[in-house]
Amino acid sequence: MVAVAAEKDGASVPAWLVEALAIRTSSTVPPYEQVRTGLLDLVLRGRLPVGTRLPTVRGLAASLGVAANTVARAYKELEQAGVVTARPRLGTVVARGGDDAEAGLAAAAAEYAEAARSLGFGRREAVRQLEALFPER
Repeated sequence: MVAVAAEKDGASVPAWLVEALAIRTSSTVPPYEQVRTGLLDLVLRGRLPVGTRLPTVRGLAASLGVAANTVARAYKELEQAGVVTARPRLGTVVARGGDDAEAGLAAAAAEYAEAARSLGFGRREAVRQLEALFPER
C-alpha cells in the first residue's frame, strides 16, 4: 500500500514524490530550485514519464511545506524549458519536448567534456567553466 499526503482539494500527492522532493532547509539552493531540479530529475529518470499529470501547485506546496508561489515558479520554469505543459483546469503534465531537449543537452555536454579532455582539463576545471556561465540568481 502506498501512503499519500492529502491535498486540500481532495486529490493526493504520492508519498514517494513528497519524499523525492523533500526541501532541504539547510541548503543554499532556493526551495523553488530544489523543486524544479527534483522534478526534472524524476522526468529524466523516467519516474515521471511523458503524459504524467503533476500534483496541483497548492497540493504539492502543502505536502512539501512551502508556499504555493515556490511550486508555481518551479512549474513555470519547467514549462518554459519545455519539460511540462500547463493547461487551465486540466493541470500540468510532463511534455514530450522535455525528452528531446534533454537528449540535445546530453549530446552538447558530451561534446564539451571531450573538448575539455582534449585540451588537458579535468572534470573540476570543466565544471568550473560551466558554473561561471550560470551565475546565481
